[in-house]
Amino acid sequence: MHVITIPLPALGNRCHLVHDGASALVVDPPRDLRPVERAAEQAGVDIRVVADTHVHNDYVSGALGLARRHGADYLLSADEAVDFERVGVRDGDRVAVGRMSLEVLATPGHTRHHQSFLVTGATGASGSPTAGAVFSGGSLLHGTVGRTDLVDPRLATDLARAQWRSARRLAALDPATLLHPTHGFGSFCAGRPAEAGDGDVTLASQLTTNPVLTTAEEAFVSDLVAGFGPV
Repeated sequence: MHVITIPLPALGNRCHLVHDGASALVVDPPRDLRPVERAAEQAGVDIRVVADTHVHNDYVSGALGLARRHGADYLLSADEAVDFERVGVRDGDRVAVGRMSLEVLATPGHTRHHQSFLVTGATGASGSPTAGAVFSGGSLLHGTVGRTDLVDPRLATDLARAQWRSARRLAALDPATLLHPTHGFGSFCAGRPAEAGDGDVTLASQLTTNPVLTTAEEAFVSDLVAGFGPV
């Protein structure tokens, strides 16, 4: 399993192309599809599945257009009320992408129906899965979490509690799992300034440094909600 990270500095985000050498998954693509398609072409892989971790209120997603251009499945939470064709997925669903396996994890907080995707690939003669990588969108970020007031400021506290629980859920995965968020690289969607996150960042590295994983729930929620910047 290979992960190609595509920086989107104008948005302060990152898109990820994940492939097994032949088939690829794209997570949270931007409206401008050129860098994504260029990365797939350079890797010599076909885009088979496109996935959004959540509906992006701060920019226009390119996921639907990318999926249509490549005849790929478009994964989005089944609970999102949308008017276009997609493959609605729920917590616990598994989707095969070539020789890789994608597991859907419900991680509400940044939005009500936010999902993360745990991707593993078969290795070795036994075909046993690797620790893999989790694509966490606006849930658990590098050193922080996604802010919880953008859907509706009145939901900020309730969603902050959900965000705390979601981050703890992700942190309970194999500590060697690589953490690949979408937000947190200059995006205003981050609850606090995020760590640089260059190189491989594992869940293990977050266990003692990320406030959401070192702070009790109510103290974390109060601090997070009090620190949001302007929308």
